[in-house]
Amino acid sequence: MKWSAVLFFNCWQTVRMPVQNQMRVARQSRHLLQMLFAVSGFGLVLNAAPPPEIQFALAEQLAAKVQRSEIRSDEDGNVTGLIFINHQTLTKDVGVKPGITDADLLQLEQFPELNAVNFEAQPIGDRGLAVLRKFPAMKQAGFHYMAKAPGADASPDFITVIDAMRDLEILEIKHNFRMKAINVHKLKGPFPKVWRLVLDTPLTAEQSMHLIRLCPNVTDLQLHRTSLTDKQLSEIAKLLPKLEVLWLKPKQGVTAKHLTALKDFGSLRIFSPQSFKGGIPFENGWDALLALKHLKRLEISDAARRQNANAIESVKDRRPSLNIDARLTRSRNYKGL
Repeated sequence: MKWSAVLFFNCWQTVRMPVQNQMRVARQSRHLLQMLFAVSGFGLVLNAAPPPEIQFALAEQLAAKVQRSEIRSDEDGNVTGLIFINHQTLTKDVGVKPGITDADLLQLEQFPELNAVNFEAQPIGDRGLAVLRKFPAMKQAGFHYMAKAPGADASPDFITVIDAMRDLEILEIKHNFRMKAINVHKLKGPFPKVWRLVLDTPLTAEQSMHLIRLCPNVTDLQLHRTSLTDKQLSEIAKLLPKLEVLWLKPKQGVTAKHLTALKDFGSLRIFSPQSFKGGIPFENGWDALLALKHLKRLEISDAARRQNANAIESVKDRRPSLNIDARLTRSRNYKGL
């Protein structure tokens, strides 16, 4: 009875305390339960997670440090997803926010059901990111603007924290302009469950190909500021037979060779070509889209459409059902930038 009274008192007091004190009380309660089972002759050892309300309170404390956030939870209330975003476009509305730090990342261990994280322009580095190695069941990982925030010190090897995540479904490596390198070539994988893959600078074409080979079941591929050649694009068609959505933004602009390389993407439904240096002819260029039997949507800016007006009209004449629109339907499962 005495043990029960102490435990009840601890739990009742929890809701009235700052979150850091709540975490301490939760640990004390867990220790009391361990002692209770020990003296009762049971061999049970508890390693219980903090209660959902304490998890959520801690998540809210972390979220208060960033300009935009998203906290996800499961049906039991356990925190399962954390999206932390800082971006200059948000400053006018919400002001400057310091962002989460390496010390904050170390607290992710308090969320044992965590399976989704996205970091955008946060002052974090290898020391804090190392905690992600303790989440091999992670399903979503996003790393954006990793060298932008003052104090950010992620090394090119930071990406290796994902190497044991065999359940990963979404991987985004985007907008890392200030990083000289990201060593994705050190990843061994594979990542058979990844369906959305977003790649951007500073990855080389060879590094992008390496990561694509590790993710054979991708259905949504976004290639931002890529230096991939038309030959490599043709190889991707063979590597990713299930690909349905392709965002293509070559560093030097989309060329006729890029378009002709699409002919083997048999499952492609949505094509979003970005950045044109000049118009591309219909023959040996845009006519490659006619070979894509499942293509339903061409997403192209109004300016690029005018630049390629005659050729695109020829495509439309031959494929009246093709939806041509400047609006993007990139798949996102969070409110990103």
